[in-house]
Amino acid sequence: MNRLLSHKRDSMFRPCTEADLTAVQTLADRLYAEDPKTPHVRTNVSRTFQEFQSKPDKGRLIVFDDGETVVGYCIIIFFWSNEYGGNVIDIDEICIAQDRRRSSIATDLILWLEKTFAGDAVGFTLEVSSENTAAFKLVSKLGFMPVRNQHMIKILN
Repeated sequence: MNRLLSHKRDSMFRPCTEADLTAVQTLADRLYAEDPKTPHVRTNVSRTFQEFQSKPDKGRLIVFDDGETVVGYCIIIFFWSNEYGGNVIDIDEICIAQDRRRSSIATDLILWLEKTFAGDAVGFTLEVSSENTAAFKLVSKLGFMPVRNQHMIKILN
């Protein structure tokens, strides 16, 4: 699942570099600050970056830039699904700078992921907050649909 990254329109999707980590951490902190239902979340973009650098089969940290600055990021996780009969890519996080939202970056990203991983993956998963009606509407339009099971987590610590 290692492909060259390309760009669409004025947003470029590329692997995160160490130089991007401060900007990505700032975006991640804002993402979770906007969601009051995530008090237990402790983001550490640097740790995620290091994990994917040492184990690229686990996932990717992708940034979007406008040629000058990072305007968003995405974390994708690879896993095998017996239920769906192949590799599934979990879109763990998508965050776009507030002033760039509703600019088609998220749509371009999903379409780019589909093209980039065609043949390697049987599908994509993602989570959408029930309060984020705009995101729900967007991903529904892009072909995502609810599944019968509720996603749950148990935090260890």
